[in-house]
Amino acid sequence: MVQTRKSFGNLPNDKTLQQKRRSLEIPNVQRIYPVLQETTSYATTIHTSEKQDEDDVYETENDSSFASSQASEDTSYSSETKDMWKYAMIIGVVLLAIVIGLVIANGKQEKTSYENYIESIRSILHTQFSSVSKENRNLLRHIGQRLFLEPENQAPLVVLVGGKSAKEFSEAVNRVIQESKHEKIDSSKIKSIRIESGTNRADFHENLREILGPSLSSQSSPRTAVVLDVDLLRWDAVLVLHAFSDHEKYPVPKTVLFLTVSDANVSAETNTKTCDEEMNSFLTTRWIENGGTSDNIPPIIARISYFLCV
Repeated sequence: MVQTRKSFGNLPNDKTLQQKRRSLEIPNVQRIYPVLQETTSYATTIHTSEKQDEDDVYETENDSSFASSQASEDTSYSSETKDMWKYAMIIGVVLLAIVIGLVIANGKQEKTSYENYIESIRSILHTQFSSVSKENRNLLRHIGQRLFLEPENQAPLVVLVGGKSAKEFSEAVNRVIQESKHEKIDSSKIKSIRIESGTNRADFHENLREILGPSLSSQSSPRTAVVLDVDLLRWDAVLVLHAFSDHEKYPVPKTVLFLTVSDANVSAETNTKTCDEEMNSFLTTRWIENGGTSDNIPPIIARISYFLCV
């Protein structure tokens, strides 16, 4: 059954209704909410279609100015990166070179005079005097220790060398000693003194003094000289050897004298005499012939530190 609106009678006219509404209004009532006034907004919203968005993306990707700007930024970044790597590599190479230099410098420290001497002696023995006995090799090592490892020992050292290679051997060892020192080499100090039958005492003394140099109390490096054919010295000249080889009143500290004799066969050992004894006997005989006596010659021969036969 269809319901119908219930009639409430005749509605009052509009005028009467308005009056009744006014009578229901409550005067002097504070509003709870403020009056909202419409204001102007400066924000704008751009509405684009999906197709327009796609077109914008496509245009941006194909825009030459945009691509150029992007490429410029990429190129700039790449260039800066390459420069940084280049500088890093340069610094690395410099540091590596410094480290290698320090390692090489530490590995190549200057050798001592004794090390130079031993190295050079081994070289000449290997290349020139391979027949030198083990005993004489040990003697050469001992001489080096005496010269370079005992600076406090300034007494003279006299070595009498005999054999067919005595001259060459004495001069070679003499040069090794001179070159092993940490001093500038004076070639005039390496030359040998050759004795002749007419060599007098004054000339011999002057020659030795010139080669050995002046006496210095602070001297610690050896002074060397080679005297060839020492058996030809006249008796008064033999006294020069005695003076320079004096262990108490030596004129030049750390003097080293290499002496040879004129007869190359003297050093040959016999069934009854050793090399040392043969050379001792030969010198005694010659110096007696040149004016000495059997009493005053032995003290001079006693100044000979080592006999070395090659």
